[in-house]
Amino acid sequence: MGDRTVRIEAKTFVVSGGAVNSATLLLRSISDHHPSGLGNSSGLLGRNYMVHNSTFFLAVDPRHRNDTAWQKTLGLNDWYEAGPDTPYPLGNLQMLGKLRAPMIKAARRWVPTWALKAVTDRSLDIYLTTEDLPRPDNRVTVDGDKIMINWTPNNLGPHAELINRVTRAVRKAGYPIALTERMGIATNSHMCGTAVAGTDPASSVLDPDCRSHDVSNLFLVDSSFFPSSAALNPALTIAANALRVAPTIAASAR
Repeated sequence: MGDRTVRIEAKTFVVSGGAVNSATLLLRSISDHHPSGLGNSSGLLGRNYMVHNSTFFLAVDPRHRNDTAWQKTLGLNDWYEAGPDTPYPLGNLQMLGKLRAPMIKAARRWVPTWALKAVTDRSLDIYLTTEDLPRPDNRVTVDGDKIMINWTPNNLGPHAELINRVTRAVRKAGYPIALTERMGIATNSHMCGTAVAGTDPASSVLDPDCRSHDVSNLFLVDSSFFPSSAALNPALTIAANALRVAPTIAASAR
């Protein structure tokens, strides 16, 4: 299109670019009416970024090979909620698929491939997830063409305890070796929370139907609206919420 300006008019606009890109789009949409970004009178747009505390966990039994080609999917929520021996929720366990030596080589280049193969040929591969909590200082900002993310992990104590519980469980099941790799900001497929929903326009960006408090024909229907991150992949929650608010969006477009 070159330098041409394109104007699009509609009764209703639905943004669903993901927690970072949706927030970025609106933060860049500055005008006299919206000097801090479109729909950002609360100042919370881009804040409360959440991305989960997650760990890759390998349970290894040197005596036995794991010959599976397609490791079955399994999920456990035994430690998901607080209980008699846990004053706070810990999180979710699910299978990671079957790791192979070339997959790990990128993270452990100094380890010989034969050694990585010896481990992954005998490993049970697990993904551990614990909720991180919404914090205003964990946020998305824009600096010219750059998208900036500030994220300091929190709620790490429960995540460490989840790793300890799973370690004890796999050793009891016959896997004497437990190897872990804590994942950082690069593992960001679960990010959410940057346009938090709520009933009070002063403390939220969206209303309970994912409509902007400030712009009545603007909806954000992705993980941006999450007020908390739970401890699971958010994909099904995003889909379920989209179905929930779809009648409201359709009604607004008539």
